[in-house]
This record gives sequence, C-alpha cells and structure tokens, in this order.
Amino acid sequence: MNRGAQRQQLESAMLARMEATRAELLAANVGLRISDHASKHGDNALTLWNIGRALSAAPTVTLLGTVVIGSLLVGPRRVVPVVLRKGLTGLIARNVRTFVAR
Repeated sequence: MNRGAQRQQLESAMLARMEATRAELLAANVGLRISDHASKHGDNALTLWNIGRALSAAPTVTLLGTVVIGSLLVGPRRVVPVVLRKGLTGLIARNVRTFVAR
C-alpha cells in the first residue's frame, strides 16, 4: 500500500469517527433541550407545591400577602400595629444578620 492510499484511509476513518461523534453530540443536545423544555413547562403548572416553593423563596411577598389578607379579615387598624411590631422587626433583624454574615 502506498502512502497516499494509507493517508486516505486514515482520513476517512477519522472523518467517520468525527461524524459519529457529531451525531452523538447532536442527539445529546436535542435530548437535553427536550428535557429542559419539559421541566420549564412543568414548573409553570399551578400546583400547591409550586406555590409553596415560590412563597418560601420570596418571604417579602409572603409578608405582603399576609398583610393584605389580614387587612381584609380583621381590618387595617388591627393589622398595622402587628405588622410594625412583628414584621418590621423581623425584616430588620434578617437584613442585619445578612449584612453581618457577609
């Protein structure tokens, strides 16, 4: 076998491996996109678990929702002192802890 034929054989083997690798990577990429797409749309579903997770991730939103619901149920005259006494104190303490932890 001459050198030219051997070189062509090596190049064709390398190109075949590159094509196989490219196909594997493409399949993995498409698989990841499909699973990522499915997980994104699954997280947007309105379930009790997702609502609870969202509220635990955003405690300020939870506090605001509690103030609004409390105002509707017992009236703002009773809710405002409780919020100022408990909620504001907790908010300030959490911010101070976060600042000190840095």
